[in-house]
Amino acid sequence: MYIIMRCYHCSHEIKDSAFAYKGRQECKECHSIYQIHFPSGVGFIPIVIAFIPALYMVTILRYAFIVGLAIFVIFYWAIDIIMNNILIYLGKYEIEEIE
Repeated sequence: MYIIMRCYHCSHEIKDSAFAYKGRQECKECHSIYQIHFPSGVGFIPIVIAFIPALYMVTILRYAFIVGLAIFVIFYWAIDIIMNNILIYLGKYEIEEIE
């Protein structure tokens, strides 16, 4: 399920779920650029969750630091996209037009 947003200028439909992957979207009709803003402090949650498996890989399993860093990036990216989709579904965002 997605919410249909409309461009402020030309009423072209923009799917809000596209903002989960890319923070800025462009209207295909009038080329206005829109940016999404999530509540402050929400970006800290994926960092904490992704840090746990990375720390486990480096300390307990004794992998190299670069492996732990790669695990952190992979987990952070996946958790961030999932969390953005949840926030969009719950309507916890603001859309702003960029000039």
